[in-house]
Amino acid sequence: MRGLGQAAGFTRLDWVRRQLLDAAGIDPHPGTLNLEVLDEHLAEWSDWRALEGEPLDAPDAGYCAARCYPVRIDGRLPAAIVLPQVPAYPQHKLELVAALPVREHLALAEGARVRVDACAPLAAKAVLFDLDGTLVDSVGAYLEVARAAARHHGLEVTELQVRHALCSGTSFWKGVIPEGSVDGETLRKALFAHAAREWPRLLREHARPFSGLAATLDALRGRGLALGIVSGARPEVLELLRDVLDRFDAVVLGQDVAQRKPHPEGLLKCLRQLGVEASDAVYVGDTPVDIQASRAAGARAIGVLSGAGDSALLSAHGPDRLACSHARLPALLA
Repeated sequence: MRGLGQAAGFTRLDWVRRQLLDAAGIDPHPGTLNLEVLDEHLAEWSDWRALEGEPLDAPDAGYCAARCYPVRIDGRLPAAIVLPQVPAYPQHKLELVAALPVREHLALAEGARVRVDACAPLAAKAVLFDLDGTLVDSVGAYLEVARAAARHHGLEVTELQVRHALCSGTSFWKGVIPEGSVDGETLRKALFAHAAREWPRLLREHARPFSGLAATLDALRGRGLALGIVSGARPEVLELLRDVLDRFDAVVLGQDVAQRKPHPEGLLKCLRQLGVEASDAVYVGDTPVDIQASRAAGARAIGVLSGAGDSALLSAHGPDRLACSHARLPALLA
């Protein structure tokens, strides 16, 4: 196991990053991890190489094309095998890319053995969805409402703070209100009230369903999959989904549960309504708390990159799959 340092430039090329994100949900950390396939697994690796995989098409003759195969490393880290399409490529060599530095993240010593599992389509009877950042493009709306409330009180909030709050399930105002402020609690309540008043308008102005959503939902329903929504969002978000809401068999929102994600209450309630066991379900969301809630419920987790969480952050929480958007779901599910 050794990184040669020669692939860092390749993995940062725009066309490589773009295609790896589309094919495997991986925004690659610079470079690849080189593995040597053990002799007893060469036949299996040979069969794997014969599969079509996902093409990485070079924009010109100055680069070689490649194929990639989404995998999980040691059963927990999403990654992809990159197989350059060059003559006489070594039979024992396997190159991995991931959104995180693999050796550091998995604490791998030189010479360590690593298990690499192919990502076969997930068998499921139901697919549950988060709302914000998964079905609805609303991160911008959250940023606008946070800025409006903060500005009204002479404060500033950054996009990074808003994304962190969405990813962690914490308050937008943590880190915005000066630490040790004597009237901090009063100010927090005022910010919350201002944001609540402005939210319906800013939601209408700055949020919308993701493009192509109806086609994705119809493809999943056409396979006999039950569909549900589990979200801590307020009911007005559903108005944005009025054209596709009839595709869903159950909806559980924040007002319907006592415990918010990552607690599994919402997922388990939705699954009971669908009559599906958690082990037969997949939960699709854009934040670490979605992955954590899925794990707590006993369901599989798919992290999508269309919302608050990026490829590296979601990878660190070990989803079963990563996807650039909802549009990849039919290819990921059996």
